[in-house]
Amino acid sequence: MISKAFKPSWWLAIWIAGGLAGTLQASAQSRRDVIETFRSDLRADRKTIIAEEMKFTESESEAFWPIYRDYRAEVGKIVDNVVKIVLEYADLYPNVPEEKAREMLKQYTKAEEDLLKVKTKYLKKFDKVLPPSKVFRFAQVDNRLDLATRMAMAASIPLLPSSATQPAGAAR
Repeated sequence: MISKAFKPSWWLAIWIAGGLAGTLQASAQSRRDVIETFRSDLRADRKTIIAEEMKFTESESEAFWPIYRDYRAEVGKIVDNVVKIVLEYADLYPNVPEEKAREMLKQYTKAEEDLLKVKTKYLKKFDKVLPPSKVFRFAQVDNRLDLATRMAMAASIPLLPSSATQPAGAAR
C-alpha cells in the first residue's frame, strides 16, 4: 500500500506526465525543456520521497545515503543517454530513417542493459547495509519514480507512425 506521503507525489507525477501529452506538437526545444524540467523537479523531490517512504533508522540512513548518491550518479549517466536518444528521435520525427531507427534501437537496448546491471550491482550493496525487506521496498519506490520519468518522456514524444508504405521485403 502506498503511504499518504507518497500518494500525492505519485499522482502529481502521473498528472504532470498526462499534461505533457499536450506537448506532442511542440517544438524540439519545448520538448527538451519539458523533459528536463520534469527530470529536475523529480530529482529534487526524489530524495525526500525516498526518505519518507523508507523510514530509515539513523544507522540505516547513515549507511544508505552514500551508496545511494553513487547509485544515482551511475543511473543518471545512463538516463542522460536515454534522454539524448529520445530527443534525437523527436528532432527527426516523423521522418526517422530506417538506419537511424536501427542505430537508436541498439543504443536504447544497450542503455537498458546497462541500467539493469547498475541496479543489480547497487541492490547487492544496499542488501549489505539494509534488511532485505527495506531493499525490496527501496527497489519498489525507486521503480515508481523511474516510471514517472519514463511517463513524462513518453507523453511528450509521439510514437513513430507505422509505415504502411514500407516497401515489401524491406530489411528488418
